[in-house]
Amino acid sequence: MGAVKRPPAKTSPAPRVERRAPFGPLADRAVHWLRPGQLHPVVRIAHRLPGNLVIPERIIFDHELVLIVQGRGEWVLDGVRRPYALHDLLFIPPFTPHSIHTDESVPSEHVAVHFDFAADVPPSAQGLERRRPYRVRFTHGLGIATQRRLFAGHRLTRALNQVVAAHGAASVLGPAQAAVHLAGVLLDLLAEPGRARPDAAARRDQARVTAMVRFMTEHLAQRVDHAMLERASGLSPSRLQALFREVTGHPPLDYLRRLRVEEARRLLADSRLSVKEVAARTGFRDTSHFSKVFRRVDGLAPAHFRDALLAGRQE
Repeated sequence: MGAVKRPPAKTSPAPRVERRAPFGPLADRAVHWLRPGQLHPVVRIAHRLPGNLVIPERIIFDHELVLIVQGRGEWVLDGVRRPYALHDLLFIPPFTPHSIHTDESVPSEHVAVHFDFAADVPPSAQGLERRRPYRVRFTHGLGIATQRRLFAGHRLTRALNQVVAAHGAASVLGPAQAAVHLAGVLLDLLAEPGRARPDAAARRDQARVTAMVRFMTEHLAQRVDHAMLERASGLSPSRLQALFREVTGHPPLDYLRRLRVEEARRLLADSRLSVKEVAARTGFRDTSHFSKVFRRVDGLAPAHFRDALLAGRQE
């Protein structure tokens, strides 16, 4: 019998991650806030390519890091023209017009990684090209610089090459390994010394939120609503909402509920207190409301949390 001929393996087409100009006027970008703990990157494209890096004006639908391994040139981001050189790391946000042009008189090579910071940020759609203009911002005044100068052998250079190797590996673990390496890169960029020290305005905002958190903690057992928080903070409703989301990643009353659940966990460790007493001490109107919120935040009903806690102590 002759050998059975198998059809050639099908390769998945590369995702469409860009739109070339002209793309017309862009609508206002929706803002998606992200806490550093929510960072679970999805790597979409990761490659290392020799040759001239020439990108006509375009927008992309996700984020991109471009590491200049060899070469120099200039790039334009949102109308601002900037030079780039060997070991520069460029960060390109979504729906931001940009172009890149290499100096053809010198050899050129680059690493490029397209990614999302987390799987559902922005919310999933049928395809990247269906996304509406958006931006991702991090809480606590954190951010990633659009251009950073590295050096030969820099840990971020090694990590980005590991992203490329893992993404291209024919291994079931490859995508997960690529995501882990990229998460390390992004956390390092977020913790960059120049960004870790917020400016005076950011420090004032954080101080205001800290004062409001202290106010919430002192009034956990009392009824607290938006009007009460607005009077205590001296801020308008919209400013209070925006400030809390920017610094903590949560609206004020949602953050208050989480503070109450945190205190409830501590009180549930005391078996002399009933669940009803714990609910009253932490500002919940009744045990049903307490159980609903506690389960939403912690994944367990208060009584089950207590049982698991006390069982662990006995062990």
